[in-house]
Amino acid sequence: MGTASENKTACEVIAIPPERGIELPTRYPAIHIDPADQTRPTLPQARPLSVQYPSADQVHVISTEPVDRGCRAWSVVVGSTATMIPTFGLMTTVGIFQVYLKENQLADWSNTEISWIISVFGFLAVLLCGPFGAVFDKYGPRWLMTPAATVYCASFLGIAFSSQYWQFFLCFSTAGVGAAALTTSALAVINHWFDERKGLAMGICTMGGGLGGVIFSVVLRFTTKHLDWTTASLVHLAIIGAFLSLGCVLIKPKIRKPPQGKLWDFSCFRRWEFVLFTLSVCGFELVLFVAWGLLPTYASTVKLGDVFYLTLVFSVGSSLGRIIPGYFTDRIGPFNVTIMMTILTEATILVLWLPFGDTSASALYAVAFLLGFGTGSFVSTAATCLGRLCNARDSGTYIGCCYAVVSLATLVGNPAGQAVLGGGRNGRTRWTVAFLGLVLMVALTSCCFVRWLCMNRTWKWSVKV
Repeated sequence: MGTASENKTACEVIAIPPERGIELPTRYPAIHIDPADQTRPTLPQARPLSVQYPSADQVHVISTEPVDRGCRAWSVVVGSTATMIPTFGLMTTVGIFQVYLKENQLADWSNTEISWIISVFGFLAVLLCGPFGAVFDKYGPRWLMTPAATVYCASFLGIAFSSQYWQFFLCFSTAGVGAAALTTSALAVINHWFDERKGLAMGICTMGGGLGGVIFSVVLRFTTKHLDWTTASLVHLAIIGAFLSLGCVLIKPKIRKPPQGKLWDFSCFRRWEFVLFTLSVCGFELVLFVAWGLLPTYASTVKLGDVFYLTLVFSVGSSLGRIIPGYFTDRIGPFNVTIMMTILTEATILVLWLPFGDTSASALYAVAFLLGFGTGSFVSTAATCLGRLCNARDSGTYIGCCYAVVSLATLVGNPAGQAVLGGGRNGRTRWTVAFLGLVLMVALTSCCFVRWLCMNRTWKWSVKV
């Protein structure tokens, strides 16, 4: 008779979680027992054993680094943060770009027309997360990071020498393609290295977006005042290249598997939890992208506050909003934190921005900070929630498919907000704010349904979800 220890699996004997599996660095032969023999282990001679030698592309590489700790794991977080600074961080400052272009190169174009340049940039940066996420899961970040960084830098080199509407449109669109591959790799690789501290790691990573907003706000403020457009853009390009180079060096996958199976897998859309949470993220990102592009124009319309300082305050709030809620997701659950932050953002819009945003500069600055804090949290908590809905090997596909759908919201959000804002009459500015409050209410309701489904159709606040 076999003892209890003899009945343990290899994972249990050496204390490796079964979901991680065991990856061998050798090409020793593997002996496979026919399934019928598994019920008769004492009679191995009953059926022949098959000895198979794995091919070179089936050999997995060992990774002995423990999950959630180690210099290698945190260096990946540093690389992901560096990648988010010139991508999501630069997107935070698109409102400054829009105001500058309206006052200079594109003075003959309306705000709504100029906003389409920025919207297509964000649209492609989110839409293409779907295919790039599938490529990431199949091949890892190696085939994405360097080519995408090259395309992204080349786009901003083109922006430096642009002067016509179609030139800006083409360059920003190309930059959106590069940004999609870069941000997908930066977010998805966190799920490879972290489990229990995933929320904190994701918060630090996405904090790069807010930090980038602060950096590029200050840089844009200085360069556009003291340098010509081409020289200023080349300075931006040098900063972008430095951060992306660091990201390309430090981002490495922990899970390495040979390419197998189909590239495109849309089975995630069969799960109601994923579909409803994608609807929530649509609302989150719509409010986020509208706030990025609309807040500076809103301030100019109501003639309150300074565009630069409003963007800076928004970026500071966004930086804090990405890391502080990310820390608490590991303790009380990502869905709980997401719901709380959505309620905070909704209160900011309806209680502070709607009644006082167009009459008080102090209120508008408070709105910028709180709105940045709330919407900034959506980036980190949404990625963490998606990671909880799947295993680490499929994280790229889940994040990519979700944001591919969300891209439609980012495409129409900014132009729609600019159109509703119109000439800036008091009633129209408040209609714009009320519209954002309605969108966020729908997102909150959908997120609550996801939490309910994750708890097997029950509801208890004391449960970590």
